[in-house]
Formats: sequence, C-alpha cells, structure tokens
Amino acid sequence: MLKTFPIALLAALLLVVPLSQSVAAEAPDFDILIKNGRVLDGTGNPEFRADIGVRGDTIVAISRNLHGATAHRVIDATGLFVTPAFIDMHSHADRYMVLPNTEVRKAKAAILQGVATVVGGPDGRTPRFPLGAEIGAYESRGIGLNVVAMAGHGNIRSEVMGDDYERHATPEELEAMKRLLREQLEAGAWGLGTGLEYRPGRFSHPDEVIELCRVVAEYGGFHFSHMRSAGRLPKWQLPSMVEGWPLDGQDALVEIIRIAEETGIPSIASHVKAKGRMAWGRALNDIILVELARAQGHPVYLDQYPYEGHSGAPAVVVPYWALVAENVDTSGGLDSPVFRQSGVFDNFREHLRRNLDDPETREKLRIDTEYAIDYNGGPDRIIITEFPDESLRGKTLRDAADRWEITPEEAVWELSLRGFEDRPQGAMLRPLSSHRKDVDLYMQQEYTMTSSDARLVAGPGTHPRHYGAFARKIGHYVRDRGVISLAFAVRSSSGLPAQVIGLPDRGLLREGYKADILVFDFDTFGDRSTPLEPEAYAEGIEYMLVNGELTIDGGEFQGLLAGRVLLRHELQTTPQRVRTQRGTTED
Repeated sequence: MLKTFPIALLAALLLVVPLSQSVAAEAPDFDILIKNGRVLDGTGNPEFRADIGVRGDTIVAISRNLHGATAHRVIDATGLFVTPAFIDMHSHADRYMVLPNTEVRKAKAAILQGVATVVGGPDGRTPRFPLGAEIGAYESRGIGLNVVAMAGHGNIRSEVMGDDYERHATPEELEAMKRLLREQLEAGAWGLGTGLEYRPGRFSHPDEVIELCRVVAEYGGFHFSHMRSAGRLPKWQLPSMVEGWPLDGQDALVEIIRIAEETGIPSIASHVKAKGRMAWGRALNDIILVELARAQGHPVYLDQYPYEGHSGAPAVVVPYWALVAENVDTSGGLDSPVFRQSGVFDNFREHLRRNLDDPETREKLRIDTEYAIDYNGGPDRIIITEFPDESLRGKTLRDAADRWEITPEEAVWELSLRGFEDRPQGAMLRPLSSHRKDVDLYMQQEYTMTSSDARLVAGPGTHPRHYGAFARKIGHYVRDRGVISLAFAVRSSSGLPAQVIGLPDRGLLREGYKADILVFDFDTFGDRSTPLEPEAYAEGIEYMLVNGELTIDGGEFQGLLAGRVLLRHELQTTPQRVRTQRGTTED
C-alpha cells in the first residue's frame, strides 16, 4: 500500500496538470483588447501606435506586440485615437449624482463628452455635508462618473457662522472651521473648494482662506476657487453699489497666487476668464502674473471652459433693484437672499416703470444697465434665445434696439416690459462676454486644465457647455481652428488634472492605471450644443471605458453606473511625475 500510494498520486497529478494547463491556454489574455489605436497617453507626447489590454478595471498591457493576444471583447481602433478619459476640474455633476433619479446619475451629457471623472465641491459647496453623507448618497445609489471628493469652504463657513456670515470670522470661528476641515480631509477629501464671489465665501478675509489652506497643506491636498471677480466688478455688484476702489478680476487672481505662495499647495484659478468688454485683453496680464509666480516655484494653475460666453444662467441686464418694491433692501448685492423670496418680483413691470419715470432714478438705472450690457459682452454679443416675438429669437440686443429705433439700454427695458410676464428680464439672453483672443491665450498655457462648470441636465436658455465643453475643445479649438494641438488638448483634460489633484492611477494610459479610456474619431468628435439648442449631445466617441466597463459601445451610450467615489485616504497620493510637451517634468 505504501508503495502504490505515490504511484496513484502521480497518476492523479498527470491527469490534473494537463487539464489545468489546457484551461489556462484557452482563457483569453484580456477582458478587453483595443487594437491598432493611435495612442495619446495624456502626457502631451506625440501619438504612437499600440494595442491596449484591459483586465477588470485596470490597464495591464500597452504594447505594439499584442498581435496574438485574445480577449472577451476586441475593439479595432484602426484610424481612431485612443486617449485617457477626461477629468473635469470644475463640474456641478456632484449635486445631481446624489439624487434618486437613476437616469440623471448615468451622466449621459458628461459621458458623451468623454468625461469619466469630476472634481466635486465647486464654488465652495458640496452636495451633502459632512462628507460621509455625500459618500453614502453616491455609494447607495451608484454613479455614472468617478468623483474626486472635496471639502467646501461655503459648507464649513455656514456650519460655523450660521446666518451671521456677512463679516470676517473671529479667531475662535476660524479654529472651528479648521477642525471641520480636518474632519473632511480625514474622511477622504482631496482639498478645499472656495466660492469667493458667492455667499458666504465673499465675506471672508483672504487670511481666512490662507489659514484653511495651511490645513490642506498638512494633507498634501490642493485648492481651487471660483475667484472673487472675473470682470471689473464681482457679478453681484453694480456701479451704483460701489464704495471705494472696485475689485476686478486681476485682483482676484492675485489672491489665488498668494494662497499658493503662502501655503505651497497647488492653487487653481477656476474657470478663468476676462469677462466683459472692459476686461478684454486682460489674459496677457494674468498670464504674466502666473508665469512670474510659477518661475519662483509657486504651484499656480488655471482651468477653463472653452467658450466666449461665460454666464451660466441667462444674462441679467435689467438690474434687480429696479424690478422690486421700494421697501425691498437690495444693499446686500444682487445675490442677496432677498431676491430669492417668493413674490419679490411681483408687479416687476410696475416697479420698472416707476423707476423710469423718475429722472434721477432713471439716470442711475441707465448707468447700471449700460454696465450690465458691457459686462455681458456688449449689445452685439447678447443673443435673444427666447422672447414672445419669435422673430427676435437668435437676434442680438443690437438688432432689437435697431428695430425699435432706441438705445441698447432702452431696448433692455423694453424687453422686460414687452416680454414674458413671468420673467423679470422679459427674455432669455445668452451673452458672449469674453473675447476670442483671451480665450485662446488662456487655453494655450501648459498649466491650464479643462473644465465644464456643467450640470448633468440643462434646459432652454442654458449654457451650451453643459453638453459640449470637452468635445468643443477638440472639435473647435484643435481641429477647426488649430489653437492648440490634439496632444496638448488631451493632456490638459487628463494627465495634467490628474497630476494637480494627485491621482496616482488615472489620467494617463499606463500599465497598472485604471481603465478610463476613450476611443474617438478625430474627424467627427465635437460639440453640437448652441445657445439656441443647448441640449444637443456631443458626438464622435466610438468607445469609452470607465473603470473597465464600456459606457459607450459602437457610438451608443450604454447608461452604466460604472463610476466610483475617489477618496484620498484610500489611494496613494504621491503626485505622479508627468512629462510635459517641453520635455521637462513637474511634480
């Protein structure tokens, strides 16, 4: 018996080993194999030809020598570009992905632009507070995009100061803010978002933000900000409200630079723009300031959505103060809570006529209206997208003024008086508030990332960026106008934001990285949304993977909830060294 046991064991092994080898030989090498693609890896380097093998949620092979490889699914990318999926540095998708509506959480408008990852907490606000509540909402329902979780300055300031926030914080309140911020960072937030042109952030002293960013520095995080102004005045202010020297967009940028200088953390001037005709040409000055700071080693960055129009909501050209009753206190600015009260705009036409009938008030109204027109790009660049008289749809404010033989300021008032009875402005107006040369110049900088400032759903009169931003950058600015190269555009939308955030495994096509991948036709990839038709989806992406799952297959949106919450404490966050187009490296 002792002699036969090893023989029996050997026989068993001879039977088992060949069988297991046979099964292994028949198993495919990859789950997905993308063959013959023109690869742009997200670093800014030129394209190269390669095959990419994906197993699970990870890129496991990139090589020119995968010709004999097998896969459950083979994608022939001959003639198509293969790039990292995009990372949106300023998106409002987070507020929609906490909602119970499954169709909204599938994020169709973002996916069809090629966006796989969004940075949450824009403008200093996160959709749930504290962070655990936000994470729970994502994970319990499923999300279509990856979310980089952030702490919101506005949330923290409101939690500490309540409704008494129209002032600087006390030392005790600042310490309480620091404690809350640390809790958010410990829970996995990647940094701090601020909205310094909005309530409650606009009442903060710059030193308050710096002290909070010092806490972010302890965790190796970053800061991004809707700055205090993008034009000659902050968006909530008008000439009639100004006391002393007005704040302008360059003052606001200096604050962002100072934060980087004082704290050493990457600090991003978000959706940068030179807004309003009085600001046109400022991009060159802004870039000089940023270049000087970066030459001294300070990590200052920009992000930008690629449009000349920069108003998310329809333009406000009739000052709100002229449309409300005399006893309504408008001294808090045009973003004051008073304007959100029910019924505040009842009888707005009566109030407007009253103010126009008084010579002194009419002149004040003329000055403010003239400024509002200029801030929105001028009468030739304010487009009427909705108005009872359909013949004015698609026309400019100048067209309306010429038709009625009045000044542009008077035309603004007439739109309100003749327009929709339930809209104080009378019409929906889409402004083109920035100059093409400023947009181009910001875009051409190697430290400028791409963003959308977009929601997941939009409606009539909304900005085309919600459905088109990333596709427009490639279709219009790369292919049609040649403002930047395709490799440069891809890097600004993938490798660069991943580097700034500190994402260790996304933003590049590399072995070991997560399989967030785009396959698109350069000749057809582009936006279709316009000021008159803002809800048209982008086109041209043939295939898209989010965490290894095909969210676009053969050009068709699949509606998968393949996204994940990306928490800093769960990932290695040492910033990756990324080769730039100049052949240098940055941390």
